[in-house]
Amino acid sequence: LETLMKEIDTLEKRRRQFMADVSHELRTPLTTIRGVIEGLRERMISEDEQDKALQLAQNESKRLIRLVNENLDYEKIRANQIQLNKQRLPLKELLEMTADQLEHAAAERGNTIIVNASDQLSVFADYDRLMQIFINITKNSIQFCENGTITLIAKENEKETIIEIADTGIGMNPAEIEQIWDRFYKAILSRTSTPYGEFGLGLSIVKQLVLLHEGVIDVQSEKGKGALFTIRLPK
Repeated sequence: LETLMKEIDTLEKRRRQFMADVSHELRTPLTTIRGVIEGLRERMISEDEQDKALQLAQNESKRLIRLVNENLDYEKIRANQIQLNKQRLPLKELLEMTADQLEHAAAERGNTIIVNASDQLSVFADYDRLMQIFINITKNSIQFCENGTITLIAKENEKETIIEIADTGIGMNPAEIEQIWDRFYKAILSRTSTPYGEFGLGLSIVKQLVLLHEGVIDVQSEKGKGALFTIRLPK
C-alpha cells in the first residue's frame, strides 16, 4: 500500500508539472500574437513595420498549433518518440527572432538582448524545437538578470555549430548547476525559496531536445557572475 501511494504521488507530481510545462510553452507565442494585435489596434506599429509584425504573428500562430498538437509531452520527448523535421536554417535570423519575441520581457527587467552572429551561419535542426530551446534558455536568463545584458552568440568549428546564451545575472552555485536539469527540483524550489519566479522551468525539456538533435548542452556559472549556456549541434 505504501508503494502504491508513492506511485500515485509521483504520477500526480508529473501531472502537475506537465500542466505547468504546457502553460509555460504556450505563453510565449500567445503573448507575441496578443502584442501584435494590440500594437496594430492602437496604431503603435508603423506602416513600415506592419508586414513584419503580421508575419511574426502568423509564424507564431502556426508554431502554437504545432505545439498544441505535440502536447509538449515530456515523457514522449524523453522516450525519443518526437520526430524532428531537420533542415538547414539561418541561425542569425532565429536568434534575432528570439530576441524580438522576448524584447518586451527583457525591457521590463531593465535588460538588453544582443545578438552576435554572422549572416552566413546556418544550423541543421528542427525549427520548432530549436526555437523552443532558444526561447526557454533566454527566458530563464531574463528571469535571473536585472538591469543587465543577455547575449545570443553563434559560431562554428569544423564539426559543430555552437550557440552560446550568456547573461550578467545572479548566477548559480555548483549545487544549483548540478540540479537545474531536474524538473521537480526547479518547480518546487521556485515556489518555496526564491523571489525570482519559476527557476529554470522548461530546462529539463531543453536538455532532452538538444539530445534528440544529437547535441550537447552545458552551463558555466558562478554566484553573482551570471551564467553561460553552451549548445553544440553536429553540422
